[in-house]
Amino acid sequence: MFELLIALAIGAIIVALGVPSFSGTLDNQRITSATNELVMSLNLAKSEAIKRVTYVSVCRSNNSKDCTGGATSWDDGWIVFANATVANLDSIEGEDEVIRFYPALRDELTVTPTGTIVGFISFRPSGTIGTSAANMQGTLTICDERGAANARGILLESSGQWHVSREVDQADADLAC
Repeated sequence: MFELLIALAIGAIIVALGVPSFSGTLDNQRITSATNELVMSLNLAKSEAIKRVTYVSVCRSNNSKDCTGGATSWDDGWIVFANATVANLDSIEGEDEVIRFYPALRDELTVTPTGTIVGFISFRPSGTIGTSAANMQGTLTICDERGAANARGILLESSGQWHVSREVDQADADLAC
């Protein structure tokens, strides 16, 4: 009987030590998954812009129909759409075609934009990032309740290239949540 109690106590200690570690692993996986989903949408937008020889934009949206601008954050969802004209690259109008809608991320995740990509990101037919008048660049920072120490930043360059960082944003400042 005494041996059974010791075995149960050891088992309880092992479980107590393993649960926080497993929770951290799940949190890391959620951030990685959200980062990958955003990167996939950027890849889709860039490849569609080049393939269609037109501007393709990514904008934040909480529905599958239009860009919902300042009242909605990137973690509420986003849309990839082909622009029929160069005018109003930050909104879906007339002949614009929605290519893909990405629904909201889990509640514990936030996506904060910095730079000139706050409301939307537009890919030119050449694959570079910007409007007809200006280049765009910035960072999409994905965070959870653990803060900047576990954040991921997608750093976008006007050249159409991007990479993921765990430390700094596109302006070489520390990631902030």
